[in-house]
Amino acid sequence: MPPESQEQTSIHGLRGLINRTAHKTALLSSLVAALFVAPAAPVHASEMSDINKLMRSGQYAEALTKTDAILAKHPRDAQLRFTKGLILAEQNRSAEAIAVFTKLTEDFPDLPEPYNNLAVLYASEGQYDKARASLDMAMRTNPTYATALENLGDVYAKLASQAYDKALQIDPANNVPQPKLTLLRSLNGNATGGTVPRLASAAPGQAAQAQRDAKAKADAAAAEQQERTRALAAEKASQQAAADKAAAEKTAIAKASADKAASEKAAADKAAADKAAAEKAAADRAAAEKAAAEKAATEKAAADKARAEKAAADKAAADQKQKELLAQKEKDKAERLEKEKADKAARAEKEKEKEKAAQAEKLAAAEKAAQAKAAADKAKADKAKADAASDQDKNAVLAALNSWARDWSEKDVRGYLGHYASDFETPKGASRKEWAEERRARIEDKGHITVKVSNAQISIKGNIATVRYRQIYNSNRLTVDSRKTLVFVKQGNRWLIKQERSGG
Repeated sequence: MPPESQEQTSIHGLRGLINRTAHKTALLSSLVAALFVAPAAPVHASEMSDINKLMRSGQYAEALTKTDAILAKHPRDAQLRFTKGLILAEQNRSAEAIAVFTKLTEDFPDLPEPYNNLAVLYASEGQYDKARASLDMAMRTNPTYATALENLGDVYAKLASQAYDKALQIDPANNVPQPKLTLLRSLNGNATGGTVPRLASAAPGQAAQAQRDAKAKADAAAAEQQERTRALAAEKASQQAAADKAAAEKTAIAKASADKAASEKAAADKAAADKAAAEKAAADRAAAEKAAAEKAATEKAAADKARAEKAAADKAAADQKQKELLAQKEKDKAERLEKEKADKAARAEKEKEKEKAAQAEKLAAAEKAAQAKAAADKAKADKAKADAASDQDKNAVLAALNSWARDWSEKDVRGYLGHYASDFETPKGASRKEWAEERRARIEDKGHITVKVSNAQISIKGNIATVRYRQIYNSNRLTVDSRKTLVFVKQGNRWLIKQERSGG
């Protein structure tokens, strides 16, 4: 039998086991049924298979560790988070499992399974109102969810059972009908899983029948609960009326006594308050009068002190002003004498500088004449040197041109290509390798070649030399007489061709 069929068979077989065990087994069966309604996403298929194997073998700690490790990479994966809640429930960590399923309902409010499992956990702790609310939310997300419908019927039945137990505690002779405790005291879940339109693959007729059966069970449980509730309410109302009458009489007597005591206490409190208010008013008046006298004395002392300080300040200011006038007078006199002395020194210095400037001007004229002669001599020497260097470079360029023509004529391809610079501008943007292979083929293809150059005109600017010349090319296939221009660049001690074009 395939593994998937075995898992589904084991799920369907849980219903009989649940009826013979406690709430914990009912919880796990409901959770497993809900789990298999929504299969694991394809990207986690292998991981989910490993986790399920660990759970089936009872290795819940290892299953939880593996689940947490995968969740660290996929924190929003709903199936992994759902599985973690199942493992925590199996480990009796109900509070943590409730937290996991609650967060799932917040992040994925359209999934009914987390609401269903919250209801099972709440019911296992006796919190049936919370269980009912969670199942209501599950039904809102999917009104055809059979698991939630059946569980809701069981919750209503459990609530009715609790009402019956309470009635027996109040009146053991109460004739409320005995419930079917095997059904009412266990939350069975739904071994067939829920019918989710987006995921279910069962036949539509089977799903509809399951929904009708579950709803009929829920309606019957709700009607039974309502009947028991009405009977309990009538009995309790009669007992409560008698108790309310006795309590009302007792309350009236107590209230009359309390009102009298309160009235006497209020009169005493008012007299004490009036006396305290009078004493406080007298004390406040005395304090106000004392404060006013102290304030007047303080203001007078402050005014006297301010007048004395102002008089002292005025006298000090007048003395300081007189002192400053005398000091300014002495300063003006000293500055006048200093200025006269400085003017005299300046006139003497000016005369001295004038004489010095005349001599410097004479020396400068002589030096300028010497510099002009030296510059003229240097320019003449530099020109001679430049002419010599230019002639030497022109000879080197002409030698490079003739050597290039000779290697071409001798069909020395290696020597011919060696005359071109590394940054030679090849025609039509071809690579250096393609151009070299094309030149080699065209030279070696000829029976003989003769290249003659004449009338070379060379102009040099820095390391760039431009040569315009006449070229006569002759081979066994072609004879051409044309004007050519080569641009040489000096690299090291050699002049190499950087550019080649027709025309002069």
